[in-house]
Amino acid sequence: MQVSEYINSFAEKSSNLTIIGAMVLFFTTIMTLTTIERAFNQIWRVENRSGGMKSMLRYWTIVTLGPLVLGTAFLASSAVQSLSFLNRQIAGYGIDWSFWVQAVSIGITVAGFIGMYWFIPKARVPAKNAAIAGLFVAIVFELMKHLFGTVMANFTSYEAIYGAFAALPIFLLWIYLSWNLILLGVEISYTLTIFETEEVYPRHPLLSLLDMLNLVYTHHLKGEAVSEQALRNVLGRKELPKWYTYINYLQDSNLITMTEDNDYVLKRDLSKMTLWDFYRTLPYPLPIKDELDEMGPEDQKPWLSLLVNRFENTEAYAKQQLDLPLNAIFANSEPRKKADSNGKGIKGGQSNLFRKTSATTAALDKNEPIKDTPHFDPIAYDKDSDIECDERDNEILIPKDLNDSQIKTNGNLFNYKDDIITESDNPKTN
Repeated sequence: MQVSEYINSFAEKSSNLTIIGAMVLFFTTIMTLTTIERAFNQIWRVENRSGGMKSMLRYWTIVTLGPLVLGTAFLASSAVQSLSFLNRQIAGYGIDWSFWVQAVSIGITVAGFIGMYWFIPKARVPAKNAAIAGLFVAIVFELMKHLFGTVMANFTSYEAIYGAFAALPIFLLWIYLSWNLILLGVEISYTLTIFETEEVYPRHPLLSLLDMLNLVYTHHLKGEAVSEQALRNVLGRKELPKWYTYINYLQDSNLITMTEDNDYVLKRDLSKMTLWDFYRTLPYPLPIKDELDEMGPEDQKPWLSLLVNRFENTEAYAKQQLDLPLNAIFANSEPRKKADSNGKGIKGGQSNLFRKTSATTAALDKNEPIKDTPHFDPIAYDKDSDIECDERDNEILIPKDLNDSQIKTNGNLFNYKDDIITESDNPKTN
């Protein structure tokens, strides 16, 4: 009854609340709900992306319906307890109306927690999981209420010392425990949702995204949409925590879109997008052999076999290209000077023997012999000089007595053969 008196007192004094005070109260409530929603979404691994009108309508519903439900519950409890017929006997048996009042109170609490876990997160929470979490938290919450009442009634020594402030630390502890209990309920609903899937094996994010996209594409060929639950079933238990990251990426990349029925359909023509284009937009590296070996037998899908071979070949090629000691890389880290057309900038007396040319070179014929042919390697000369010779720009070092039209290239090897090789015989190539 004391709670009812507090509510009635608040209702009587609410008429004295100014417009500014009402606005402050409203925005404070909205900020509190925002904090609660952010905490719920963090547990559900949901990015706080959508806002604006949707969030405002969500908050407005909670602000208006929340106090209405709580007020109805308290008024109903007070009215039921005050009715005279509660003390009457039915069929000679006394009815313990306090039990039914307590049951109604617990029922309202359970409904409130279920609604909280089902409505607040920006995620599709299965009603069954929200109900289990809400029921568990409501029971523990009622036990905590009784414990709190027992503590406040029996431990009166603090009141003799601290007076009215004695209840403050206990009240703060109550708020702390209640908030953690609410978050525990969110964890329970999230965990139950995660364990609904049968797949366990983790995969590389690129493979998970391709698997989701493949499901949407397969249904697209049939003219069908894909439900969120069907897409969730593609992922394993260790992949589901990244569900919202994956689905947001596919939507942001304009690969899929959501329909009015909250299903997913293909949005982009996949024939105009290559695997390389898809990979370049991802924040993940290519999968390596160790990650591919971790896949379970149920992941060996026909379309994946081709990719696995390509990924392994790509890794082997990258390993071959990068298989060099770091000291070999750092040994050539000092910048080199550009040599001018007269060969100035070359160390020592080499400037008298070589000059720099930008003549376009012709490729050496495969059948043309190299053995016993006068040749030189400009890279070797480049190592002994402090100039930069860029073969790609056709800027190389050649002997000063060699005509530009007598240059041929085979990789890093350059050679010349008197006047046998001429410009007319070997047209310039870019």
